Amino acid sequence: EKVVVEYEFYNVFDLSKETNPKMLEIYKNSNEQKSHYELVTTKVESQYKKVERINNSQSKSGATISFGGVGNDFYKNFDENISLTFMDYNGKKLIIKDSLKVQPWIIQKDKSTYLGYDIKKATYKEKNTTYTAWFAPKLAIKNGPIEYAGLPGLILKLEIVNSSDKGENKRIYHATNIKLDSKAKIERPTKGQIVSEKEFDQIIEEENKKFNERENNKVETKID
Repeated sequence: EKVVVEYEFYNVFDLSKETNPKMLEIYKNSNEQKSHYELVTTKVESQYKKVERINNSQSKSGATISFGGVGNDFYKNFDENISLTFMDYNGKKLIIKDSLKVQPWIIQKDKSTYLGYDIKKATYKEKNTTYTAWFAPKLAIKNGPIEYAGLPGLILKLEIVNSSDKGENKRIYHATNIKLDSKAKIERPTKGQIVSEKEFDQIIEEENKKFNERENNKVETKID
């Protein structure tokens, strides 16, 4: 049986310590932006992809910034221990292949209910970032949004808090709808060049070099 979960994703930027008026406006605009994603999953494989929605926040003008949430198809296969991310980068169709990331979750005693399911809390911390997940044991699939997984139940709520001298900035994923749908499709990315994370970083580096060279040539041309 396939489980289909819709997630709402948004950032919460701390505005209290920002002194730059332009950045303050960008963060304010960003806090009003929400994105939507769909996870189709079985115990073996899953696909996580962005869902286009028209909402009030999208109609507001102004620059925004976002951390977290992917705009590309993200595929996991637990039997093969791999993730595949499809990306169209500067016209190049790429499939970034990586091993599944393992999060060192610590299950807490906290319990609650969400969308009609009993949920439990799990956390872990890495450097200045704290991860908090709420998972549903009755949905016995060890999965969640993007790369997050590994708990004895589907992750329905996830909060990632990064602490710095600029305050606490949050990335939040909340499930908004859950259904069972045996006809839902999980499509493994196949159309594109398969590269490793390291190879993809090298491609970005090379593209950035080319861009900088073009910009420098433009400046030199104007000077002449």
